[in-house]
Amino acid sequence: MSAKMIERPNLLQNNKEYRVFLQEHSILFEYKMVCIQDLKGIYVIPSAQNSFLWFGVQFVRQGIYQGGVFRFTITLPPNFPDGGCPKVVFQTNVFHPLINPDSGELYLAWNFPEWKRTNRVWSLIQFITKILTKVDSKMTPINQVAAALLETDVEKFQKLAKESVKNSLSQVYDPPPTDDPHYITFSPYDNDLHDPIKEEIYQPKEERENKTVGFSWVQPGSLQPFSKSETR
Repeated sequence: MSAKMIERPNLLQNNKEYRVFLQEHSILFEYKMVCIQDLKGIYVIPSAQNSFLWFGVQFVRQGIYQGGVFRFTITLPPNFPDGGCPKVVFQTNVFHPLINPDSGELYLAWNFPEWKRTNRVWSLIQFITKILTKVDSKMTPINQVAAALLETDVEKFQKLAKESVKNSLSQVYDPPPTDDPHYITFSPYDNDLHDPIKEEIYQPKEERENKTVGFSWVQPGSLQPFSKSETR
């Protein structure tokens, strides 16, 4: 048996590990791209236990669903960045033409008929905000009832959409369904904990800039290290 044949299993193992490394790098790159985008009112983070699963929450600031706080997950395909489109599933029931009323899955084929390597996850996240901010009657629906009401009885559609908003708010403080430390959770406002943070945020910019940070051993007006006399 030749030396090359003996070494082949190790080579295959190394190739597999390298592919995993490249895949993890691709996922980290996608998340970095998400972080640098100016995405309004939507927050996502990969699971601490599974980088193919991302947790997200959308705060809707305008439109029919204004005021809603909708949780969702993004699941990347096993062979990402190749393969099909990532899957978005809402954890809150959302009455919407593009959201499956039974599974909560968002019908992404309307905007991403074919997922390519050049597609970015941040654009998918941006699409989530878009469909909750402005409902387009031209969308190819997955929820036929919602689509029909949008066309024939807008008032009733808006009423059911507002019920989705109300339900989402009633679940904001629910305990997490997983022990994953990256799952996004919220707690009620605590005056002792949050008031100092709020005051810091609303502090005038000039005061924050002039605030002393740390210690200095340099005498004002001098560039010589340790020129400042020690004070006790």
